Amino acid sequence: MKRDERRAIVLFLLPACGLYALLFLYPVVSSLALSLYDWDGFTHKREFVGLDNFARLLGNDPMFWTALKHNLFLLSVPTAIILMVALFFAAALTSGVRGARFFRITYFFPNIISMVAVTLLWFFIYNPNFGLLNGVLGKVTGHKVSIVWLDPNHIMGSLVAPIVWCSLGFYLVLFLAGMENIPHTFYDAAKVDGANSWQQFRSITVPLLWDVITMGVVFLIIGGLRIFDLIYVMALGYPNEQSQVIATYLYEQAFDNAHMGYGIAIAVVLFVLVFATTAVAMRIMRREQLEY
Repeated sequence: MKRDERRAIVLFLLPACGLYALLFLYPVVSSLALSLYDWDGFTHKREFVGLDNFARLLGNDPMFWTALKHNLFLLSVPTAIILMVALFFAAALTSGVRGARFFRITYFFPNIISMVAVTLLWFFIYNPNFGLLNGVLGKVTGHKVSIVWLDPNHIMGSLVAPIVWCSLGFYLVLFLAGMENIPHTFYDAAKVDGANSWQQFRSITVPLLWDVITMGVVFLIIGGLRIFDLIYVMALGYPNEQSQVIATYLYEQAFDNAHMGYGIAIAVVLFVLVFATTAVAMRIMRREQLEY
């Protein structure tokens, strides 16, 4: 490569690298630095405490571990449901179901709605007095049902339905796009060999769609660990021990309790958790790439 060409490449890369450094690297480094201070976030008074914030968080803060447990629940259960249901509907829609385009739009529609609006919708669905869910259960059972779905004993399980409802469309479209790129000749050959629909799905669709499934799992892991607005609105801005997750606990410590240094330490740990969990998932799901 000629010197002039290298110079041109560097010249074109400089603006992008500069924006990346300004909007990503600088905030990350600043957060790492501020996590080492005892700071309220509003004054210039800061006391250097070293790794005390992290020692307190990981060793002497049971609420953090409770929040992490809730995050793991919201990461695993909705992820499993979304993947299975999205794969099922994607396979059904690619098999030539009448009205497939209408179903694509219908399933994807909740994904374009603001999460706050989705949360408010489900908040009313779960209302114990006039909510749709209790109303349907009352019609089915024949007597009045007044289950408080958002009480401490039910709230984590009640969060699964809105997460699945608003996320399913995105992964359905994602898997549909991947399935439509698989050559139909593979399925024709399998039919000639006597393979039924399930055998075709297991032996052709899933292996050739594996990279797309891996990407979907990564997105779901990141979403499960970073979830905030759904729980914050459902809990009316005051999550308790039964509904706290890492992001809401971060917000509570940083802004409600004015422990900004401690809140930033939680953010750093959350960043590490997201990065590490994503890396582990990609490593576990890595397979030899199939070309077709």
